[in-house]
Amino acid sequence: MEQCDLLLEYLRQQKEKAYELLYHDYYVPLVLFAGKYVGNEEVAKDIVQEFFISLLDKEMVFNNRIALKVYLYTGVRNKSLNYLRHLKIRRQYEMKMLEEGEKQEVFLERMMEEDVFARILTTVEQLPPQCGKVMLLTLKGYKISEVAEFMGISLETAKEYKKDGKKRLYNKLKGGIYSIFIGILFS
Repeated sequence: MEQCDLLLEYLRQQKEKAYELLYHDYYVPLVLFAGKYVGNEEVAKDIVQEFFISLLDKEMVFNNRIALKVYLYTGVRNKSLNYLRHLKIRRQYEMKMLEEGEKQEVFLERMMEEDVFARILTTVEQLPPQCGKVMLLTLKGYKISEVAEFMGISLETAKEYKKDGKKRLYNKLKGGIYSIFIGILFS
C-alpha cells in the first residue's frame, strides 16, 4: 500500500500513526500558510498546533489526498481568520478602554479644577469688599487697568488691592494646588 493510501486508511481507523504522519507531512507547510495570514511565525505555529489537537477527536474519512489537503488548509485558514477577528476585536476593546480612560481622566481633572475654583471663589467673596471686587473682576478676565477704571480708583490702588488679595488667598488656602491656581488665575 502506498504511503498516501496508508495515511488515509490510518485516518479512517483513527490510528495514532495517522496523526504522526499528518504532523510530519503537513506541519511546516501549514505553518507557512498560516504565517501568510497572521504575519507572525510563533502565532502561526500556535494556530497549527491547535488545529492538529482539534483533529484528535474527529473522525476523518477522505477519498484522496487532495480532499485531505483541502480540509487541512481550509481548517488552518479558518483558525487564522478567527485569530485575526479576535485580535481586531481585542484592539477595538483596548482602544475603547483607552478612550474611556482618557474621558474619565479629563472628567476627573475638570471636576478637580471646578472644585478648586469654587473654593477660591468662595474665599475671594470673604475678602474685604474693595479687595474682593478687584479679585472678582480679575477672575472675569479684566485687565488691572480696566478694573481700576471700572471701580473709579487709581491703577496703583487697584494693583495694591490685587497684591493684598493674592496674599490673603495664599494665607487662607494653604496648599500646593491652591497656590498654583491662585498664581495662574491672578498673574
